[in-house]
Amino acid sequence: MRMNDVTARPDPMIPCKPGAEDLVAMQNRNTWMTMLFMLEGRDNPDHPQRGLYTGLHKKHFSTFPGTDEN
Repeated sequence: MRMNDVTARPDPMIPCKPGAEDLVAMQNRNTWMTMLFMLEGRDNPDHPQRGLYTGLHKKHFSTFPGTDEN
């Protein structure tokens, strides 16, 4: 997969329908957050933020290529 394929717009996590009606975009967001949750090890009983999704997106937002802060 080329980098252009990964960063192509429109963003698959931005809904094109009002509210949460865009089920595909909402599922993509859920998959993304679950991946970050598991990456951080927050499913581990010894993790200090076990079970919390708070702050995951903000912490990892600029970690991946093709993202920016704005």
